[in-house]
Amino acid sequence: MKPMISALSVLAAFAALAVPSAQAQTCSQQASQLQEQQATAQELADARLSLVDAVEEAGDAWENAEAMRNFSTEQAAEADATKAAYETLKADLLEKEASLQTMVVSLNDQVTAYNSKCVRN
Repeated sequence: MKPMISALSVLAAFAALAVPSAQAQTCSQQASQLQEQQATAQELADARLSLVDAVEEAGDAWENAEAMRNFSTEQAAEADATKAAYETLKADLLEKEASLQTMVVSLNDQVTAYNSKCVRN
């Protein structure tokens, strides 16, 4: 996404040269907002990526605890607890993924609108 931010800066500069000043100001504002939204999307993608590792670790812990379930009631309780932790993390990951997908679709639509309004060939 970082190369896209640089590309938007260049696009804003071209837009400022290619359109009247009032519209150029609006295009410049849009480019700035798009850069902020891209940074937010990147932060969410990074958070999602770190959560993937946590989900993997929790899944492994649950599998290990599940193998010991039948040896005692304490280990059965531990298996239940590790499964609950795994399921919670997995739900958080799915929520982050859905949020990221929604954000990226919206951002792509905004970039398309920016390109059609502010970029001149």
